[in-house]
Amino acid sequence: MRKYYIVFLLLLAIPLLSGCGNKTNSNPKQSIRNTQFFSQQTEISSVNFSGKKGEKVSFENNKITLDSNIFKSKGARFYNTVLPTGKTVYFFVVKDGSGTYRAAANACQVCSDSRMGFRQEGNYMVCNTCGNKYPLERIATEKGGCNPAPINPDLEVKGGKVTIYQEDIGLVSNFF
Repeated sequence: MRKYYIVFLLLLAIPLLSGCGNKTNSNPKQSIRNTQFFSQQTEISSVNFSGKKGEKVSFENNKITLDSNIFKSKGARFYNTVLPTGKTVYFFVVKDGSGTYRAAANACQVCSDSRMGFRQEGNYMVCNTCGNKYPLERIATEKGGCNPAPINPDLEVKGGKVTIYQEDIGLVSNFF
């Protein structure tokens, strides 16, 4: 019995003696270098988007307008635009079965680091990283997880033009 007790204590002591636990960095210069490295990585990775980039569109009076007649029912169209900050945002617009126009980032919270975006398969948008599927009728209605990051679930359509506002697109810029 005494041998088991000693073995048990040794097993408990091994993680403590091996240095397992939280490590704090007491070197401020190293912390700054790490911060700079990760900042550079973020900038580099935003350039390396490998998903469907789509057509380049520009803001005019803080909005993007698209002809509504280019959208077929249950069809997605992909776009990219550059914000005034210089950041490129990739997004798509769908017209669902009920005729509602929806816009979402071509990225999600969970898989955005892969920079692979979504593709359309029938009545679904499919994550190119994990394969999760989302019906067109749910696009831009839910935040978080692997849902395409919402821009607007009910885009304004007037005079045959679909309007997407710069401030709405800016809300998803952190994914790129």
